[in-house]
Amino acid sequence: MIFFESSFPAMTGGDAGALPAYDHYCAQLLGYGPKLRDLFAAADAAPDCALLNANAACLHLAFEGREGWDHAAPYLVKAGKALVHASDHERRFCDAVAAWSRRDFPGALSRFEALAMEWPADLVAIKWGQYHAFNLGDQAALLRLGQLAIEHHAGKPYIHGLLAFALEQSHDLRGAEREARHAVEVAIDDAWAHHALAHVMETEGRVQDGVKWMAHCAHIWDAKGTFIREHNWWHTALFHLALGNEAQVFEIFDDHLWGEWPEFPQEQIGAASMLWRLELQGFDAGERWQPVADQARTRKGDHLFPFHDLHYLFALARCGRDGEIEEFIRSLENRASQCCESTSAAWQRAALPAAQGIVAFARGDKELAAEYLATAMPYLEKIGGSHAQRAIFTQTLEAARSRTGALKGSNSAG
Repeated sequence: MIFFESSFPAMTGGDAGALPAYDHYCAQLLGYGPKLRDLFAAADAAPDCALLNANAACLHLAFEGREGWDHAAPYLVKAGKALVHASDHERRFCDAVAAWSRRDFPGALSRFEALAMEWPADLVAIKWGQYHAFNLGDQAALLRLGQLAIEHHAGKPYIHGLLAFALEQSHDLRGAEREARHAVEVAIDDAWAHHALAHVMETEGRVQDGVKWMAHCAHIWDAKGTFIREHNWWHTALFHLALGNEAQVFEIFDDHLWGEWPEFPQEQIGAASMLWRLELQGFDAGERWQPVADQARTRKGDHLFPFHDLHYLFALARCGRDGEIEEFIRSLENRASQCCESTSAAWQRAALPAAQGIVAFARGDKELAAEYLATAMPYLEKIGGSHAQRAIFTQTLEAARSRTGALKGSNSAG
């Protein structure tokens, strides 16, 4: 299955197997397949191919932990050396990846989007652009890239799911459902489209529909990569939690949300998020917090994404020692002081007060928690994560206010 058009720029470097390897990678990336790692062998066999090595670096950076930066480094070096004979397209792709490696996420987004606009045949640039738009809370860019994908690739597998999720995050729920259902008609295994429709149903309170939809799709996720498999189960658990199905949620947690790859940051924040929600509804998470907190402890110096940091911090606040919690907050403050103007809202106006708020909540000081969380709310959309994921902060604020005598309700985080 060819995922790029004949107008895709020629690839330099590598042998006759380089282009098929790249196409295989493109299909795995768009379809959340389990064989993304095949790209590493292809890149290792083609040290003079800038595009393969730059994308191998992307996969490591997308791990979203400091180890990813370490593992990406050799591929970044090889991609850089290969630029001597690279095309303009490849140079610009590598430039976007270099910005990513410098943790200049807004710069990476702008470069990927500009590249995709000039070469819309590059579905990988579109996908990585959407990745950064999502993490930056830039719904407009997320939508522009989704629309670009449809404009040039309508009818291909995994394309309509790109637009479906962007539409949902832009509050066009009817359009999102239409595109998600069309995506599944094109490719029944489009797990990102399954996910987009779950978002629509969660937003509209169609809980029973959501349970049925995810049960209908779940058998497909076993053949997918770790992230989408666990994340779709997370959404499934969210529907059961809304119905008060405590036993079902804990069963999903134990079987699908924790333990497969505990070192994976996305597994860590997904687990912390679900335990947090369970406790807000009055259910006892028991000893399940401790292994999550143990992993969060290893992340306290990463500070890659404020959304992640807040989940690590809450896990520590549930199980950690006061000294390490304060150390985490000081480190977070230092990270926020170094951010550029374009990310100041995420780190300084949202993450810092939210961090103080969730620690206060975990310690039982509901009045202080409500004060800090209310301060963060107007800016929370900028920390990344989806509307459904960020709802935990609104729910925590409401829980804090309900116990201090303040009025219930808050500004939605999205």
